[in-house]
Amino acid sequence: MDLDSQKVEELLELTRENNQILRSMRRTQRWSSFFTLVYWMVILGSIFGVYYYFQPTIQKYLRTMQTSISILEKFEGQAGTIPTDLEAVKNLLGR
Repeated sequence: MDLDSQKVEELLELTRENNQILRSMRRTQRWSSFFTLVYWMVILGSIFGVYYYFQPTIQKYLRTMQTSISILEKFEGQAGTIPTDLEAVKNLLGR
């Protein structure tokens, strides 16, 4: 009976130790999840903050690009009226 009691005590001690280890692991996992969330919030917040800070500059460059594209499209539209082959140029010059 003493041997059985000793085994039960040993099992109880191991169970308590396992329980303590599992609780510690779970606590560590929760903190890890929390800091991972904070990490991504900082990264995404930084991205949006940088965009908000540079938005006027970005808008200025977008307007400049749109203006440049429209000017190039006008030149492209007018390029069709310019004679490009040699015979058409000679005819225009009267030769």
